[in-house]
Amino acid sequence: MQRRIISGKNTDQRTELYVLKHKDKEIAIVQMDVCTGRLKRAAEVLLPEELPAGCGADGSRLPEWWENRAIPDSRIGLQHVLAGAGMQTNLSLMLSSYGLSLTDHYWMQPAERKLYWKDLNFYENIFSDVLGNLLTDTEETGRKNALPGNLSPSFSVNGDMKKKWVIREGARCLLKVTSEYYGQQSVNELIAVRLHERLSWDHYVPYRIEYRKIRGTEYPCSLSPMFTSEEREFVSAYQLLLDYKIPNESSLYEALISRAVQSGMEEERVRRQLEYSIMTDFILSNTDRHLNNMGFLYDSKRRFFCGMAPVFDTGNSLLYDREESLAKTNLLGLKVNSFCRWERDLLRYVKNSSMLNLEKLKDFPEEAESLLLKYTEMPVKRAGEIAGTIRGKIRYLTLFQQGKRIWKQGKYW
Repeated sequence: MQRRIISGKNTDQRTELYVLKHKDKEIAIVQMDVCTGRLKRAAEVLLPEELPAGCGADGSRLPEWWENRAIPDSRIGLQHVLAGAGMQTNLSLMLSSYGLSLTDHYWMQPAERKLYWKDLNFYENIFSDVLGNLLTDTEETGRKNALPGNLSPSFSVNGDMKKKWVIREGARCLLKVTSEYYGQQSVNELIAVRLHERLSWDHYVPYRIEYRKIRGTEYPCSLSPMFTSEEREFVSAYQLLLDYKIPNESSLYEALISRAVQSGMEEERVRRQLEYSIMTDFILSNTDRHLNNMGFLYDSKRRFFCGMAPVFDTGNSLLYDREESLAKTNLLGLKVNSFCRWERDLLRYVKNSSMLNLEKLKDFPEEAESLLLKYTEMPVKRAGEIAGTIRGKIRYLTLFQQGKRIWKQGKYW
């Protein structure tokens, strides 16, 4: 198509025009700072109905959407990766891979070039793992016949934990790595899977454990298949609320449900999964159920929300980063990064507490302890204390199901 100059002569030589594309559909013309990778503004919107959710019909929220897509500045080791890639920022690193990811179908094409989705997307094409190794400190060789250069979907994965996309028997999987805290965060993902299995909840991401060498030592890492595809994209709760003005009288929790219903989701399904997540996160003392690790699935061809994303990302659980004696921890005094500041207050949102059959969890604390001892070098005493915290949380949740308002922190035993 013929381009036209939007704002007259451009004197900033660092600014270039890019085309935001949804697969091969040209959605908007945007101005990018090619040095920093920052999206400055949407110069022209071509297909407003195809813009990412939450970006507004005029594309005014595209800069925020773009930044939230990248590896966060807080990711440990990011500067080492940037130096290895010859990039200035996390955003310029992402732009070097055209902003392609394995969570949705959006990407950036330089305006003066003609590129095609089939030749670049990571759903169909294999990719190099060289910079993925730098992102995770793992010792693994790159793949042969990968896409040219340093194209990698790992540059468009947010979150503080080190992670990268890998290919296992043709399937795209996310590998999350940590050498801290005995590698407990990875094993926590498997413990969460066992919890979902016991409770007969079938909408979760199945994690398994692999080992990777980091500086000569093997550590447990979590491996999970992607839950998106060439037909379905992930839209985070954060993104859905990006351009939504929350009413003064509404909580963030109710605002998300309201926004989801406005987008075509069934309220009952949304509430059911959110309430299930609150209660199971309570059992596992998950302190990090934020708006980027919950969300919805979007059918990109038919353009409608087709369901909630499966429950995923439960690594920051079971007091993994507590150094003090876990036996002395106040289990109703945990701060969380979620809809509320305190974990106990999240239970106020739960209307159907009987959804969980706690009878199925009688020996679950012992199973969690066994998994921690099997996959990590954690001291036996610490693993036993973690089992004790799970046991205590199940007792509290039992009281909650009996009608006790446990957020008031009364003395129950």
